[in-house]
Amino acid sequence: MARTILPVKLHEKITVIIDDIRIDGMGIVYVTPTYPLYIADAIPGEKVFLEVIQVDKFSGYAKVIEIIEASNKRQNSHRQYLIAAGTAPLVNLKYDAQLELKQAQIKKLFQDKNITVTVEPTIGMHNPTYYRNKTIVPVKWQGGHLTSGFYRRGSHELVPMTDYFVNDQAIDQAIIKVRQVLENYKITAFDPDFEKGTIRYIMIRRGYYSHELMVVLVSNESALNFEKEIVKDIVAQLPEIKSLLFNFSPKKDFVLLSPNNRTLWGEDAIHDTLLGYDFIIGPNSFYQVNPQTTEVLYDLAAKKAALKPTDLVIDAYSGIGTIGITIANRVRQVIGVEVIPGAVADAQINMRANNINNADYILADAPKQFAKWQSERLQPNVVFVDPPRRGLTRELIQATTKMGPDKFVYISCNSVTLVRDATEIIQNGYHIDGPIVPVDQFPQTSHIESITIFKKNS
Repeated sequence: MARTILPVKLHEKITVIIDDIRIDGMGIVYVTPTYPLYIADAIPGEKVFLEVIQVDKFSGYAKVIEIIEASNKRQNSHRQYLIAAGTAPLVNLKYDAQLELKQAQIKKLFQDKNITVTVEPTIGMHNPTYYRNKTIVPVKWQGGHLTSGFYRRGSHELVPMTDYFVNDQAIDQAIIKVRQVLENYKITAFDPDFEKGTIRYIMIRRGYYSHELMVVLVSNESALNFEKEIVKDIVAQLPEIKSLLFNFSPKKDFVLLSPNNRTLWGEDAIHDTLLGYDFIIGPNSFYQVNPQTTEVLYDLAAKKAALKPTDLVIDAYSGIGTIGITIANRVRQVIGVEVIPGAVADAQINMRANNINNADYILADAPKQFAKWQSERLQPNVVFVDPPRRGLTRELIQATTKMGPDKFVYISCNSVTLVRDATEIIQNGYHIDGPIVPVDQFPQTSHIESITIFKKNS
C-alpha cells in the first residue's frame, strides 16, 4: 500500500496567512487546497508563525507561536485561559467583527447548498459579557485544592477559572463558594483518568429578573459525605439561594445531569420571568441561557410569523412552554409537544400560573406525534420548532410538511443543521420567506441563534 505523504510534519514550524474561521471558532489555513490546519485564536488575514501539533491524513492542528501581523479586528481580552479551554473561542475578536462573522457564516452555509437567501446583520447585545443565567462546570483536585474550570481542549487537564466572562458574575461567585465548602470537607471529585470520585459538576442557575439561585451538586456516587454540614454551609454562604439539589449522574451513563434529583434544601425549582410571563425552572429544564436576547428572539419570531387571532399553532420541542405561552395571547390555540416528562409538567404549571387557557402540552416524541396528527388530518396554521443542536429529524420534517401549515418558524441554534433541514423543507413544498435573522445568544463563542420563516408554496 502506498504511503500517504502529508504536506506538513508533526512539530514543523511554518509561517502562514490565516484563510478563514471554522464554524467552531477555530482559524483555518489551507496548506494545500485540500489540507487544512486548524488553529485556536487565529483571525483571517493574520500572518502567524505556527507549530504543527497534530496531523492525520485529512487535516491537522497547529498552535500560534507568534502573531507576526495582527488583524485590525483583533483585541486583547487578557483571557487566554478561555481560548485554552475552548469556552470562548472568539474572545479576542472585536464584538462588531464577531457579529459580522456569524452573519457571513450563515450566508456561506446556504451558498454552499445553492440556496439563495438574504441574511440580515446579526442582532447583538449592548454588553456582550456576563450574560449567562446557567453554568455547569467540572471540578477536580489539582495541586492540593478542589479546582473548578473547564478541561483544556482534548485533555484531562482542568483549566482553573474564577472569571468565566460569559456567566452572570453572581454565578461565578457562587461557584467559588460552593467549591470551597466542598473542599473544606475534603469531598472527592470525579477524576476522568481513574473514573472514580464523587462530585462531577457544580451547576448554578440564577434568575435574571428574580435573582433566585439554584445550586445542583452533580455526583458520580449516590451519597454525599457530610451532607447536612455541607448543606448548612452552602446555604449560609449564598443569601440568594432558593434551591439546593443533589443529582445522581454516574459517569457510566454519559450524561451531564440525570433525571435523578433529590432536594437537599429549599424548593425543587426557581422562578424567573420572560416577556412578562412567570416560568418555573427546574434542574433539567431547557431554558434559554441568555434571557436578554431570548426576549428579543421570541418576540421577533412571533412578529415574523405574522400570527393571527384565528391561528392554531403547534410548538414542537416545547420544553417548559416558553414559546407557546409567550405567543398564546396572539392566537386561537397553542399545542406544545415535548418528550421530557418533567418539562411537560412544568409547562402545564406555567400555563396555569400565567392564566393561559388556550394552550395544551402533550408528552410525546415530536416526530411520532406529528405523524399521528398528520394521519388525523390536524391542520395547524403555524408550526414553531426550536430543536436542539442536532436539528430536526427527517420524520418530523416529513410529517410537518404533509400537515401543510402555512408557515414553519425555525429557531435554530446550529446553522449547519438548519441548512441541512432547510434543503429538505424546500424540497417538500416550502420556500424561505424573507431574510434570515441571526440573534447573538452566545457572544464570545462560535454559536449563533437564528430565525428562518418557511412559507408554503402557493
